[in-house]
Amino acid sequence: MKNKQKKWILFFLMTSFLLTACGKQTGEATSGKEEVDQLAQIKENGKLVVGTSPDFPPSEFYILGDDGKKEIVGSDISLAKAIADEIGVTIDIKATDFNGVLANIQSGSVDFGISGFVGTDERGQIMDFSDGYQQEASDGYQGLLVTKEIAEKYPDLDSFKKAKLTIGAQGGSIQFEIAQKLTDTKNIKQFGTMDAAILALNSEDIQAVTVSTSSVEPLLNTFPELTILPQEAFDLDPENQYATNVIGFPKDKENQSFIELVNKVIQENKDNGNLKKWHEKAQEQSKNALDE
Repeated sequence: MKNKQKKWILFFLMTSFLLTACGKQTGEATSGKEEVDQLAQIKENGKLVVGTSPDFPPSEFYILGDDGKKEIVGSDISLAKAIADEIGVTIDIKATDFNGVLANIQSGSVDFGISGFVGTDERGQIMDFSDGYQQEASDGYQGLLVTKEIAEKYPDLDSFKKAKLTIGAQGGSIQFEIAQKLTDTKNIKQFGTMDAAILALNSEDIQAVTVSTSSVEPLLNTFPELTILPQEAFDLDPENQYATNVIGFPKDKENQSFIELVNKVIQENKDNGNLKKWHEKAQEQSKNALDE
């Protein structure tokens, strides 16, 4: 088990380095917005530039390919590739941390961002959204990852809130917004990636992490001292306000034909079952990546 944890930690450090390096590209955004139809521009460029934060399995994450090189896979990536195929272009993935994805969408340095997004009013001020394509509620919920020692101390959400624990959350994420409902902001520690938050929890630097449970469940075999608090008492989004994933586009009135095409691809792949197949395949890939 220790060897598996060491491998996961090394893999995380490599991931963090790549995300940081790619994140520096945010400042290369173009200034101003040209009155050019975005779909036509993508076709002319011959590529679809996609922003993502590959630390959120099974939606987007790194694996080692057959050639030993790291590659980004996941159900979101499969959908992005289907969109690129529909347009007739190649896909160019720009990997950053989650805040970097938000910044790249806002600046227009990517054609869209796909990273387990939820459409909120706040995000709607800087981006447009596709139709919803994935429901977290289908196989998980917004919850809390803690050590087993912490889990034994707090039987319900009220007792957890009263304890004023130090909670970790990924910066810019829905999980950070949820954490603010659980404790004072001074008790929340932001992390660039979910991987970093989990490592901090495992080393007891923090006492809990707000998570989408489907993305962290595969890690429990690697970190046997961690556990997800039960949904019955610790569902942080019982009304599924944050349950539906969308694609985020730079807020640009010339995006309409592009968004319509993306929505068409989403609907087609809902109807033919591909979204479900991609999700199931990515779940299996994420588990295998940790077991290898």
